[in-house]
Amino acid sequence: MTVGEVYEYLDKIAPFSYQDKTDNSGLLVGDYNTEVKKILICLDVTNNVVAEAVEKGIDLIIAHHPLMYRPVTSIASGDSLHALVCSNINFIAAHTNLDIAIDGINDLMLARLGFPKSKTVVLPINPDGSGFGRVIELDSPISVEDLAEKCKNAFSSTVVRYVDSGKALSKIGVGSGSANETIEAALSAGCDAFICGEVRYDRMLFAADRGLTLIEAGHFHTEDIYCEDLVDKLKSQFKEIDVEKAKNSVDVCCYKF
Repeated sequence: MTVGEVYEYLDKIAPFSYQDKTDNSGLLVGDYNTEVKKILICLDVTNNVVAEAVEKGIDLIIAHHPLMYRPVTSIASGDSLHALVCSNINFIAAHTNLDIAIDGINDLMLARLGFPKSKTVVLPINPDGSGFGRVIELDSPISVEDLAEKCKNAFSSTVVRYVDSGKALSKIGVGSGSANETIEAALSAGCDAFICGEVRYDRMLFAADRGLTLIEAGHFHTEDIYCEDLVDKLKSQFKEIDVEKAKNSVDVCCYKF
């Protein structure tokens, strides 16, 4: 099995051509022809993740977040990119293409919340209507307190922050990670509430002024859910390859209550 064959499978379940124009997903370090026997899955490639990969003899790291979004002007000792390149480990990032994909992260969010599947997109960006987020309509309204508690449990969130519109919530949008540009789309879609990973403070003010309940469940927490799902998919597809989630794929933030 080669890096290229794993890439082709990822492209089938989450087409790289669907990534946002500002994104940098795909094979970012390595060679399509390299043989793969061990794969490590993580949210972010950090120095600790690379060290773990070296220790375990990993051939390929697949992460959600790319290491390089913009032109790289230097690769210095101490940087995770430097550690990755020096380790001779291949690296594929599946970022916004995995957010957008059917059965991707946004659909995983709905499943974790116990909500039904939805084909309704919050923010379409592709000609076929695919895009960021999902919208569902509940049969019975839910309170913001109950929805916040549901988010905390679904994503194992350390803390959940929210703006309360004071209304019962029936039409709910979800979007993983950072969602600063998606809030207007959630309003346009008629959402009573929008659940995301994180937003800027001004976006919270924007939501409060317009009567939108906004729930921030954690960038790491709303996206880390992809790791175990991808491990299972890759194990099912490539039975001869060892696949595992990195033990060092963790939330680097500490919280005091």
